Parts: sequence; C-alpha cells; structure tokens
Amino acid sequence: GFEAAAANLITQAPVAHADETGLRVAGKLHWLHVVSTKTLTWYGVHRRRGGEAIGHFALLTRFAGRLIHDCLSAYFDLNCLHGLCNAHLLRELAFLHEVLRQKWAQRMSGLLLRMHRSVAACKARAGPAAAPQQAAWSRKYQAVLRAGFAENPEPRPPPGPRRRGRPKHTKAQNLLLRLRQHERSVLAFLYDRGVPFSNNQAEQDIRMMKVQQKISGAFRTLEGARTFARIRAYLSTARKNKRDVFEDIVAALDGRPFMPSVAE
Repeated sequence: GFEAAAANLITQAPVAHADETGLRVAGKLHWLHVVSTKTLTWYGVHRRRGGEAIGHFALLTRFAGRLIHDCLSAYFDLNCLHGLCNAHLLRELAFLHEVLRQKWAQRMSGLLLRMHRSVAACKARAGPAAAPQQAAWSRKYQAVLRAGFAENPEPRPPPGPRRRGRPKHTKAQNLLLRLRQHERSVLAFLYDRGVPFSNNQAEQDIRMMKVQQKISGAFRTLEGARTFARIRAYLSTARKNKRDVFEDIVAALDGRPFMPSVAE
C-alpha cells in the first residue's frame, strides 16, 4: 500500500527527480530506478535501464510535472517537462577543459555557475525573473556554443559514396550537440525558479543503495532486490518527513504503515 501511495503522489508533484544505477541481481546486471521528491522516495528494480523499464513501472508515464534527470534519451519520450542536471554537465565540462584542453568548456562552466548564482540571488531577494535578463543569459549561452562548434568543426566526409548512419562525433561535439538540442531543459532553472540546478535529490536517494551493494555485493533473487527497494523507499520517505523511523518500522510490522499524504 505504501509503494502505491508514494507512486501516486509523485505523479502529482510539480517537480520530480529520476536516476538509475546498475544493480547485481542473481549474477546478472539489473538496474535500480529511483523517482523522488523532497518528501517522497520510490525505487524499482528492472533488468532494463530505458523505455522498457519506464513502461513496466507505469509511474513516469503518468507524471505531468517537470522531471529532472541526467539526459537519458528514454526520458525525453515522456509527456512531461524536462530539466537537466547541471552538476552532471559541469563534470563533463571539467573533463573537456582539464583533459582535452577545450577552451569553450571552461567558458560554459563559468557561465552556468554565474547563472546559478544570479538565480539564487533573485530567490534571496524574492524578486521576479526579468525577461530581458533571461534573454541576455540565453544569448551568452548561444555565443559559447558557437565558440565551441568553431573549436570543434565537423570533419569533412571522406571521398567516395556516403556511409549510412550518423557521423561519428568526438566527446566535445556530442556534448555541444546535446547542449544545443536541449537548451530549454539545461536552462530550466533560469526560466522557472521552482526548478533545481542539479539532480542532487535523486543522487542522494540512490547513494544508500550503492552503499548496500558495496557491503553485500549483490542480491540473490529479483524478489529479494525488489523487497529491499520497497523497504528502503519506506525508510527514506519516513526520514524525509522528519518522522521517527524506528516507530514507523514497528508500525509497519504491526500492519499500520506510515502513509505519505503530501506531494512535494
């Protein structure tokens, strides 16, 4: 009952976070999926990572708010708004700058951080988002993208018949194309003050499951993995709601589990 209640409340939330990580179950790679908010946590275990798992759980297919994620392509097939994790993008930009010596990557990283500070300052003043300021930030973003594409031009096609499929791109080109294609999702925190800068909520919620993997190594059965995920979701939600976790464990064993009632 708790699992169904949490899932239904998440579908009503204005903003939710999603992430996934590998999970060893019965000697094979499975995937742990998390969808969460500030007050709710839901976990699911499936043998697939993308659209098949999302369709099987039938949670995000009912979600109509804004989903914060790390740009897994299957999420963009959902009928909801999107927001990309800028902390994840900053890590990619740091690699491009420090390892591959990409100048534009340092500029983009600095720009995103300045935007973040500007939004935080406006929130502190409780001031409205000024459309001209947003337009100025967007122009700077596009200018850095142009510099990036100039630094990483498309290679000329080899002579002879054209090969099928998409041309192979470098890491820098792939990130540039992603930043251009999903600009509105990357800058969602700039246009909507209710959108967080990163997907830190989902990453925090997935951390304890990774700790369990390091300690125990794997799950012997899929049923055991799913049971553990349900229990962990219950404890995480109780803690987020500032409840006494031990008392809620006792209540659950006594047939009186804590039921969340607020979608945030």
